[in-house]
Amino acid sequence: MKVLVAYATAKGSTRGIAERLGSCIEGLGQEVDVRAATDVSYVHSYDVIVLGSAIHDGQWLADASDAVERLRSQFEGKRVWAFSVSSVGVTSTTLSRRLARLLRRVTPEPRAVQLLRDAADVRDHRFFAGAIAPGDWPGFGRVVFTLMGGHYGDARDWSDVCTWAGTIAAESTRDTERRT
Repeated sequence: MKVLVAYATAKGSTRGIAERLGSCIEGLGQEVDVRAATDVSYVHSYDVIVLGSAIHDGQWLADASDAVERLRSQFEGKRVWAFSVSSVGVTSTTLSRRLARLLRRVTPEPRAVQLLRDAADVRDHRFFAGAIAPGDWPGFGRVVFTLMGGHYGDARDWSDVCTWAGTIAAESTRDTERRT
């Protein structure tokens, strides 16, 4: 089985998660390509597609949204997984725990993920927390970040990333075995 992990990143945190996903999936015996979403022009040779993006202002970056639009006709029959990287992930956060609990309940999926669901068999969409440095939130944003209980540093939960990668590999292998 051949897997594509494509991503759009602003500061590198999402690229790190994509690379770790690829490494974990490859460690489970799958062939994996990890590429920037802008570098993907076709997906025909892949059995599984994992597409992710950093979140800015509640939405995927333009490079990821553009990839969904550009590749949507090629997703038919593919197993697709999506991930988003922001201040709040399923298991970790750069914000206060209390605020993170609230945001996990009320944060909608980005529009690009909704469009992806319209075009493909999206098996899951996962939120991961990223890494944030003092310069990542400009001007007044730093004040808001502090008021939200924000803390700088790397909140990526590598165990959660590899657990999700294991789910992708296991479900995709089961699907392949059912088809043969």
